[in-house]
Amino acid sequence: MTRLVAAVRRAVGGGRFVSMWSLLAALLLSPTLMAPTTGGPPLALLVAGILTWAAMAAALGLLAVIERALRTPAARAGVVLAVVTVVAAARPLVQDAWLRAVDLVPPPGWQLPSRIATNVVTWLVVFTTIAVIVDALRSLRETNALLRVAAGALADAGDEARDYRAQARDAVRLRAAEVERGLDGLASGGGAEAPTIDARAFAADVVRPAGHALAELAAAEPPTSWRAPASPPLTERSPRPRSAPHLRAPRLRVAPRGIVTVLYLACLLPYAVRATSGGALITGAAVAVIGGALMDAVCRLRRVRRRVAVFLAGAVGCGGALSLIAAASGAPPLQAAVPAIVYTLIALAMAACAGTIHALQVDQHRLSGVIAAEQRTARAGTRPAREALRAASELLHRDGQGRCTAFALEHPRPTASQTDALVTELRGLLVRVRGVFDAPARSDAVSLDALLATWSRIIDLRAHIDPAARALLEAGATAAQDAYDVAAEGILNAVKHSGERRAEVLLDVVATGAGPALRVRVRSSAPLSAGAELRPASHVRSLGATLRSTSEGAVLEALIRVDAPARDGSVVSAEHPV
Repeated sequence: MTRLVAAVRRAVGGGRFVSMWSLLAALLLSPTLMAPTTGGPPLALLVAGILTWAAMAAALGLLAVIERALRTPAARAGVVLAVVTVVAAARPLVQDAWLRAVDLVPPPGWQLPSRIATNVVTWLVVFTTIAVIVDALRSLRETNALLRVAAGALADAGDEARDYRAQARDAVRLRAAEVERGLDGLASGGGAEAPTIDARAFAADVVRPAGHALAELAAAEPPTSWRAPASPPLTERSPRPRSAPHLRAPRLRVAPRGIVTVLYLACLLPYAVRATSGGALITGAAVAVIGGALMDAVCRLRRVRRRVAVFLAGAVGCGGALSLIAAASGAPPLQAAVPAIVYTLIALAMAACAGTIHALQVDQHRLSGVIAAEQRTARAGTRPAREALRAASELLHRDGQGRCTAFALEHPRPTASQTDALVTELRGLLVRVRGVFDAPARSDAVSLDALLATWSRIIDLRAHIDPAARALLEAGATAAQDAYDVAAEGILNAVKHSGERRAEVLLDVVATGAGPALRVRVRSSAPLSAGAELRPASHVRSLGATLRSTSEGAVLEALIRVDAPARDGSVVSAEHPV
């Protein structure tokens, strides 16, 4: 119920209450369910119903323009409810006017209050239901569009990081090969006394350029997708990414339990109260409730394979039974056929909506998996490769040049054995140079900065990393990876569940009895539904993350332990921050 109320509130105040689907539903219901109850030629009654719809559509079109111009949800909701109520209440008067225009006698005046109440209830229910469904579809499509943008950006970042690592490996191998060739020439050029060996020149001409080349590559500009965003992030008034093309011919699925019955009764019951006898009304309501329950139950049995076919067949049967009851109570043939038509159309529409929503949800789960995988790939970023390049450069610059310079000072006229010893030593150094990528990589806050920069180009993301927290990120590889995982999960959930596409990431340090802990908080504007919690198998839950509601939305928070002593020596709870 909480979700339903929130969905209705969002649909009414979201600025898209009236859509082409609202007008289409009004067009279908005007000559059927809401058709004139007076006698007359069917064609004349059809014309009167369509003309009434045209007047109603003009008023709703003006409402659509007005609600899209308003800025606040409260103003939109007030205008929408007021205008729809007035239009629905005025509809019987407009319909009577058109009936007189085509020389038909409108219903008696004593029925007018009941007809107005029927129109107000029916149209509010119909339009609100359509608005909720359309809002859910639109939200899923917009979310999936944002996830596609994020997946593409993260994939580009991961690809560029992998390309950079490959380029760095190739550069190390190339420079090591250059030094290796120089060592081959150095070893072959020494005679018995090797009077021409100049180790200082070898260091300056061969070792030094190789080290400088690796250092320059390590200091090169990062790939474009890892830089800070040049354009401002998305805000409430910023243009949204265009959603993916509408899914074509979605597969029908069984609608949620009871929704067809509830919609049918909400639409037809006010009309039936006025138009049918008490016995027929009670019988019809009982058939609608019992038939709907049987339809929902039978199509969900394990042995049933073609569930959608059984669901639609049950709708046709239930609608036909309702039409038979209407005919038995003395309703004209066209009026008696209305229950069968309306019930079947509602079931078909709900099955199509359920299929579309399911397809979008499947697409969202797939995109979420892609993003999670790309975030894991992108976590390392270019940092390990840059560290390896710097390590290789330092080995050549510090150890290689230093050893050659010291050798030149120690052996102004080296012998062949002394030269061979130098060559052997430098070859051992090259083994270490080639193995820099095999050393354990340091993890720091660079990958987290890259993640925040990527998402900030897609949503309105505000991030703050406290200096003390950044120091812990730089010092602890495990803490940095865990913080990355919590932030990535929180941002992804904010994008999937927050209608405003806004999030805030905060990292700071708190004191606990076990020492300082890195606190990661991801705030979003999406309110938590009742009973919402992290999945038992969630990785961030294994890190100690918790999900809770706040007055502004939801917060995903984790305390990440780090290997550092407490600074103030105070003893506090090991479970809670000070």
